[in-house]
Amino acid sequence: MPHQWLEGNLPVSAKCVVCDKNCGSVRRLQDWRCLWCKAIVHSSCKEQMGKACPLGQCRVSIIPPTTLNSIDSDGFWKATSPSCTSPLLVLCNSKSGDNQGVKFLRKFKQLLNPAQVFDLMNGGPQLGLRVFQKFATFRILVCGGDGSVGWVLSELDKLNLHKQCQLGVLPLGTGNDLARVLGWGGLCDDDAQLLQILEKLERATTKMLDSFSQCTGFLMKLSYLSPQVHITQYADSVASHLTKILDSDKHMDVISSAKFLCGTVNDFVAEVGRAYERATENKEEADAMAKKCALLNEKLDSLVKALSEEADAQVVPAGSVPPQDGDQERGTDTTGGEPRPPYRSREQLMLRANSLKKALRQIIEQLQKNKRKYRLLISAQYNSRIDIRDQCSEKCVMNNYFGIGLDAKISLEFNNKRDEHPKKCSSRTKNKLWYGVMGTKELVHKTYKNLEQRVLLECDGVPMCLPSLQGLAVLNIPSYAGGINFWGGTKEDNVS
Repeated sequence: MPHQWLEGNLPVSAKCVVCDKNCGSVRRLQDWRCLWCKAIVHSSCKEQMGKACPLGQCRVSIIPPTTLNSIDSDGFWKATSPSCTSPLLVLCNSKSGDNQGVKFLRKFKQLLNPAQVFDLMNGGPQLGLRVFQKFATFRILVCGGDGSVGWVLSELDKLNLHKQCQLGVLPLGTGNDLARVLGWGGLCDDDAQLLQILEKLERATTKMLDSFSQCTGFLMKLSYLSPQVHITQYADSVASHLTKILDSDKHMDVISSAKFLCGTVNDFVAEVGRAYERATENKEEADAMAKKCALLNEKLDSLVKALSEEADAQVVPAGSVPPQDGDQERGTDTTGGEPRPPYRSREQLMLRANSLKKALRQIIEQLQKNKRKYRLLISAQYNSRIDIRDQCSEKCVMNNYFGIGLDAKISLEFNNKRDEHPKKCSSRTKNKLWYGVMGTKELVHKTYKNLEQRVLLECDGVPMCLPSLQGLAVLNIPSYAGGINFWGGTKEDNVS
C-alpha cells in the first residue's frame, strides 16, 4: 500500500525522516505527513521516501484501507485477507465507567484504521464482527466493563467465531473483574498510554476461559421436592395397609393389603438407601440409616411370615368340619390327622405390626431431624432420573460469575437505575456509592432471608448442605465485585 500524504498541520517539533531537519510552518501549509506510518518529510525530500507504506508502529494490528474494497448484500464492509496475519478489532463502550469511552474511541481511530474501531453503543458488536469474520485469525480488544465483554463473547458464540479470534480487555468499567484476572489491571483512564497498550497486546500470551450455559426450566412433579409430604405419604400408606390387615375378615383383602404394604416399604427403603448412598459427607450417618432400613426389612419379613402362618392354619380341606373354638385353642385336628400347631393369634399380629411401625418411625424421625438434607437427597435422586436438558433451555452464558439472592437483586436494581437515570450513574465513584446504598438496604430488609431453604445445590453429582445465607454466587474466575478474591492471594508465603 502506498503512503497517504496529508499536507501541513504538523507538530511544532516535527523533523523530517529523510534529512532530520525541522519541518512545517505556523504561517502556511507546508511539508507532508503520512496518515498511516506517521512519517514526516519535506516537500523536497518526499521523492526520496519509499513508495510502500510500512503502516508505522501498529502495523501488526492495522487493517490496510485497501483491504476494505466492497460491501456485501447485507450492507456490511467486505474485507479481503490482509498481509497482516492477526488484525485488531476494537470494540469500545462509550458509556463505560466515567464515560471516558469517547476519548478512547477518538484515540484508537487516530492510531488504527477508523474502519476497525466500533462503538458498542452504536449498533453493538455485530457490525465489527461481521467485517472480521472472513479472516482466518484476528484479535479483539474490548474497551469497557465486564458487561461489555460478556456482550461481545455472546455475539462470538452466535456467529461461531470463538475458534478464530483472541480477546483482550481494556478496563473502563466499574468492576473489571475479568480484566484483573487476565492481567490488564483494574482501571485504565489515560488515553496517552494506548500505543504502549497496543504493543503489549501484540506480545500478549493467551489464556483459556471457560464459559457455562445457564439453563432454566420447570419440573412438573414438584411434590417430589417436599420432604414432609414425601415422608407423610409413606407413613400414611403403611398405616392404612396395616389397619386393613388387622381389621379385615376377608382373606383376599388381607393378601392384597399385604402385597401393597411390602411394595410400599420396599420402595421407601430403596429410595432412602439410594439417596444416602449419594451422601459422602457423613458416612457414619449413612451407615446408621442403612442399619435402620435393614431392621425395617426384618420387621416386614416377620409380619409377612406371621400372616403366612395364619393363612396356613386357617385353611380347611374340602369336605371337613370346621373346628370348634375349644379345639382351636388346644390345636387339635378334627379331621383325625396329626395335631396341628396353633396359628398366630390376633394379638401376636398386632405385636408384629407395632414392631414394624416402630422401625418405620425411627427412620422417619431420623429423616425429620435433618429435613434439609433429606429434601436435598430425594430431590437430587429425582433429578438424576430425568434428563435436565430436555426440561430446561439456555437462559444466558456465564463468563465471570452469576448470583442468586442478595447480590443478584442488587445488581439488577443497579442496572435498572442506570437505565432510568444515566446521569446519576455517570462515574465509577457514583456507581460504587449506589451499590453500597442498595446493598445496605437489602441487608436491612433481608429480602432473601433463609435462602438455603429455597435452593437445592448439587456439585459434581453430590448434593450440598448449605448454611444460613442470603445469597449464592457461582464463580468462574478468582475475582468478584471489583477484585475480591475469596481464596486469598497468590504469593508463596500465603500458600499453605
